[in-house]
Amino acid sequence: MTSLKPHALNCDVLVIGGGGAALRAAIAARETGADVLVVSKTRVGFGNNTYISKASWAVPGLGDPEDTYQVHVKDTLAGGCFLNDERMVERVARDAGRVIPFMEKCGVRFATKDGRMVVDRVPGHTYRRHVRGENRTGSDLMLPIKEYAKRIGVRFLDRVFVTTLIPQGDRLAAAAGITEEGAFYSIGFRSAVLATGGYARIYLHNNNAAGIQGDGQTIAFALGVPLKDMEFVQFYPTASGKAGARLLLYEVLIFRAGARLKNAKGEDILSKHGLNDPGKLTRDRLARAIMEEIEKGLGVEGGVIMDLGGIPGEWTATLSSILPAGWSPAVKEIVISPTTHFCMGGVVTDSEAATAMAGLFAAGEVCAGVHGANRLAGNALLEIFVMGEVAGTNAGLRAKETALPQVPEREIRAERVRLESLFSDTGKDAKEFCRSLQSVMWEKAGIIRSATGLGEALAHIEKLETLSKTCRAENPVQVMRRLDLDNMLRVSKMVCKAALYRTESRGAHYRSDCPQERNPEWRKNILIRRADGDNMTLEAVDTAH
Repeated sequence: MTSLKPHALNCDVLVIGGGGAALRAAIAARETGADVLVVSKTRVGFGNNTYISKASWAVPGLGDPEDTYQVHVKDTLAGGCFLNDERMVERVARDAGRVIPFMEKCGVRFATKDGRMVVDRVPGHTYRRHVRGENRTGSDLMLPIKEYAKRIGVRFLDRVFVTTLIPQGDRLAAAAGITEEGAFYSIGFRSAVLATGGYARIYLHNNNAAGIQGDGQTIAFALGVPLKDMEFVQFYPTASGKAGARLLLYEVLIFRAGARLKNAKGEDILSKHGLNDPGKLTRDRLARAIMEEIEKGLGVEGGVIMDLGGIPGEWTATLSSILPAGWSPAVKEIVISPTTHFCMGGVVTDSEAATAMAGLFAAGEVCAGVHGANRLAGNALLEIFVMGEVAGTNAGLRAKETALPQVPEREIRAERVRLESLFSDTGKDAKEFCRSLQSVMWEKAGIIRSATGLGEALAHIEKLETLSKTCRAENPVQVMRRLDLDNMLRVSKMVCKAALYRTESRGAHYRSDCPQERNPEWRKNILIRRADGDNMTLEAVDTAH
């Protein structure tokens, strides 16, 4: 049997993840005086969704004197079809004004015009309230924030795949994980923050960073922490590239610049689907309209046409910054299609970022609550920085009043033995099964769903669960792929089960066999809890207000 080389560490606050929510939590925890260790599956600050984002977020009150945090709350609740946790929404909107001073403290530079910060309006928001980084890239934010975290003494541990959190009594005590080099880490801590992102990469077409496939959700589920809203997955309507990896900002191109969408017959898709009011052109409606055209055989090369011909010439510089590299003004048409972008579902927390497990906090896309059934543009980065601060501060304060627990050596040893047992020189590489899973999720549990398709997806998932037990894993990299597959299968099952359970269409969840939103009976959230073994129980509960 292959042996993993053990390493043991301790800290006050363990932050799992390497993106914006993780770094914001780490900084907040460090500012309470805690010794903070950030452990990331990739390099901290890189290889995450914040880094590849467009660096834009909402701050109510900046663009119009009539705008208030209460208006932002109303917009967010309406966008989420009233399944949002209202207390969390209020927390995020009320504390939005704290984000810009934090960014300035870290050295972030903002987009400006004539010496003033640029403030834009996007669909779903009543007023102009969106600011952005200087170059409209996530590195505008992540690089200075990481440097600030490093400067104040936050510790980083790169490229460690955390596989489990281990409780001792009624609280958490340790984490365990593996590296590509064959190291096994055990980490004792006083409190922890989950900030591992969403699970969009369970789908074949997505624009997420590698590794965003439900690791944190799976860790929480194994602990018995409930999850909710797992059926709500947001598909960004306009992306380019074979796998939909490059977003083309329809909020800019259509809403502000005047681009048109056409099917193979040249029909205007927005007019055809009654989407002529650009202020109501939310991502779920537009993605569904485009996918319906494609499924009716009216697509072009697997997508539809974005017609840039009517955009005025003064937009050329802006277009060059947001269209694919190599674009020239001579190119008037681009093939676009929807892609998986964001997950509204995840770990249940309260407005203090606390989970059901004592000592475990969570922030960012790993959580549910703020966005409900559909996320408005600009609310993701706002959430991670507001709730990241809340999670980190509370984790740091808890660590102050909690003794460092004794690391449960027996459970640590059992996890190491489990990981070593996954090594095998027979069978198929897990990568093949991951691809098969992603394909069936896109085809059967994607933008347009039905009971039949979801049932077929679940049957395929169960088949892959059996096959996954025979994966070839001759080295630590292949073992990590097997772990990826296990997490993806578990989260995919949650998505399909919740989507089957919700017999209506709402927000980003659309059932062709149940096309109407059903109120009041389905103005509820679906909770998923762990039962015996890895079984799941689902329950519809009233939305928190």
